[in-house]
Amino acid sequence: MSCFNGEGMAGPNPAGLSPLSVTSLTAPGATDMPKTNVKAGTWISDLRAVVKRDCGQGWKVQEQSGNLRIFCTLEDGSRPSVTTDIEWKKSNSTAILNRTTALAQMIREDDTLTLRAANDKIQLVGVTVTGNGLVAGVINWEQIAADFLKTRADRRATTLRDTTNRVNNAVALFDQKPKPQGGADLMKLYAKTYFANCPAGGNGRKRHLGDVAAFLSYAVDKAGAPGRWQPLTGADRDALIGTADDNTEALTPPVKPEQLAALLDALAADNKPELRLAVALVGCFGLRPAELAALVVEDGKLYVKRNVKRNARSMKKDISRRLVVALEIPGRNDGAKALNLYASGLVKLPKAIRTAIDSGEFKKVGDAFRQLLDRYPFWTSMVAATPGLTPYSLRHGWAWRAHKTYDRSLSIRDAAALLGHTPTTHMKHYGRWTDEQGLLDAVAALTATTPLPHVAVVE
Repeated sequence: MSCFNGEGMAGPNPAGLSPLSVTSLTAPGATDMPKTNVKAGTWISDLRAVVKRDCGQGWKVQEQSGNLRIFCTLEDGSRPSVTTDIEWKKSNSTAILNRTTALAQMIREDDTLTLRAANDKIQLVGVTVTGNGLVAGVINWEQIAADFLKTRADRRATTLRDTTNRVNNAVALFDQKPKPQGGADLMKLYAKTYFANCPAGGNGRKRHLGDVAAFLSYAVDKAGAPGRWQPLTGADRDALIGTADDNTEALTPPVKPEQLAALLDALAADNKPELRLAVALVGCFGLRPAELAALVVEDGKLYVKRNVKRNARSMKKDISRRLVVALEIPGRNDGAKALNLYASGLVKLPKAIRTAIDSGEFKKVGDAFRQLLDRYPFWTSMVAATPGLTPYSLRHGWAWRAHKTYDRSLSIRDAAALLGHTPTTHMKHYGRWTDEQGLLDAVAALTATTPLPHVAVVE
């Protein structure tokens, strides 16, 4: 989009604007501007003369319902206009000139912009014009955030909620002193403020910074914020994410066989058959807690019929079911009993989990399972004794038994297939945690000796 400028802007140009593209004086509609009927020597006639001089004959200002209306004549003679929020009065002459000149400058620099789009940008970033050209004033970050989140409206409810929280947290940082002065400042301050409990190198930090980066890119590319607000990329962003090695203590421990046995026995003693069924299915079969919503029994075998880790793209695809097999605690058959109870319907899953399943949201199922465990005293005593233990540790315990408990370990490929992820993912998550006793047991199994007790290291 370029606006008609019949006079070529031969006069003075105090705003430092470069000439608009020049077309013929007889361009269609070039002289068919809105009628003015303004006497010479008034503030309006003086203002229009300055607009004509600084922006070109294609630009025109007038009053519309008490506010400023701006016209721009295009090469084909059409005259788009926009009514602004600036009151039409003499004391606003400078504001009127600034807005009109700013629009002319923005459209000149980006001829893909329409007049209305350029005006929308100006209102978001507070653009004014000085003798040195465009200057961005106070940026309306709250409005930019709201507009950005509208572009994410098609995301899943939980994803949109998390993105909204992260963007709002980023906007809140503009109230700090000193204020961030660019995208790099904002992302560094975000990491400093919110990453205390977010493990280095994990997906949590990546998601946080990814949402903040997308917000900043939108602000620059769509809302007209200055280029200094571009987000950090590449190695600079990776430095804020860190590496997993920076936070090895945060690795989730597995529920060991003796712990799972004690938990199942406690649930039986406390007459909690429904929660015991849920724990046995997750712990013995290595399920993700949310997969309690996707189980089916066929020919005496248990399958997960849907992928609870799907994103918005993969949700549209049919996912083949996955066989899951119990790895029993030596000397017990908790998995087989749980499978028979589940298949027969004699014992149901807890009501809170069934309600979450009915909602159709997998995350709610996992949340319900976690909440039930967190309220169970025996589980809280296990967490106190093993820091870092989570409901997901029941699934990790299946992997522990697959590789550590039996005379022969399950292959990584087979274990990964039964857990529903790739061998690479399996190694990433389950090839890294161990403890001293596990190492001693592994060596003892290899050398056929009695496991050594824990010994103190004397330096």
